[in-house]
Amino acid sequence: MNKFIIKTLFYIIPFICIYGGYKLSQPFISGDIGRLGQIPFGKKYFKNLELYHLSEYLVKDTLVFSFEKFNPSKSLKIFTIGDSHSDQGIFGYQNYLAHIFNDTIINVSRNEGYNQVETLISLLNSNIIDESNCRIIILQIGDRLTIELLKHIDFEMLFTIPQINQMQVDIKNSELNKLASWIRLRFGYDSPIVKHDLIQTSFTHKYYSNTLFHYKDDFRFLKTTSDEIEKSKENLILLNKKISEKGIKMIFLIGADKYDVYRPFINDESLPIDTTTESLSNLPDVCVIDTKWMLIEMVRSGEKDVFMVNDTHWSYKASESIAKKLAQLISSY
Repeated sequence: MNKFIIKTLFYIIPFICIYGGYKLSQPFISGDIGRLGQIPFGKKYFKNLELYHLSEYLVKDTLVFSFEKFNPSKSLKIFTIGDSHSDQGIFGYQNYLAHIFNDTIINVSRNEGYNQVETLISLLNSNIIDESNCRIIILQIGDRLTIELLKHIDFEMLFTIPQINQMQVDIKNSELNKLASWIRLRFGYDSPIVKHDLIQTSFTHKYYSNTLFHYKDDFRFLKTTSDEIEKSKENLILLNKKISEKGIKMIFLIGADKYDVYRPFINDESLPIDTTTESLSNLPDVCVIDTKWMLIEMVRSGEKDVFMVNDTHWSYKASESIAKKLAQLISSY
């Protein structure tokens, strides 16, 4: 019996130690980069940034899930639709924009299974937007997905009411899967996060003030072809025309990738430069704001935490600057 216990402990104790290390590290994981790469950034950094964001949230999230009449208050005229950069809540550029105009802004939630472009097209074709007082739509796409989402657009698609799916067990989020992922990432195997040294201090984090962490997917531009870029330009012009016919002005907001913003300040000068979306800013009658350039200048001027060190998203500082740029443009209409 004693031998059996000893043999059992031989296998169980290492597992307990590994699992204990995994559980102990979790309180120090923060930000989506922290979660994706299992990097213990700690909580203090985010809490320090949190002190400076706006306290009042003026953005109204509207789930347009049916063909019922959609008629917000007559004062509402600015709608936004985008990815997670448009879903930052109190940190978001829309909230700063709402404060500048002292008015509420509608953030249209993406339909289930649709990206933001598909959601917008389907709402336009189904005349749902026509029921609103919308005058300006800010369509935001992250740089790395801009060409991907623009190159294939079904301009005839209609809005469909999402189906409610039965709850299923999410194996990816199971405790065992999380433990296996933690072990894999602690050994540095196939991490979705890339790390670079910077030539200047760019973050206020105690340990990573000169270190850039970004999503590996920021390198998607390396696979983009010139034909895909040309098709994206054609579709963006057509999309702008379709929205203009509804009496709505579209502002196409390209959300800069973290890698692109900090690329000029990375110690390794051999790394590639992303130019895939640059030609989109010179299209006739299409209003495009590429946030990359203004954010690069902020970093160059010595501004810290333009992006959060532990996250793929920009901080309240970038949101505020982007909102001021948008406000200046909107006020000129």
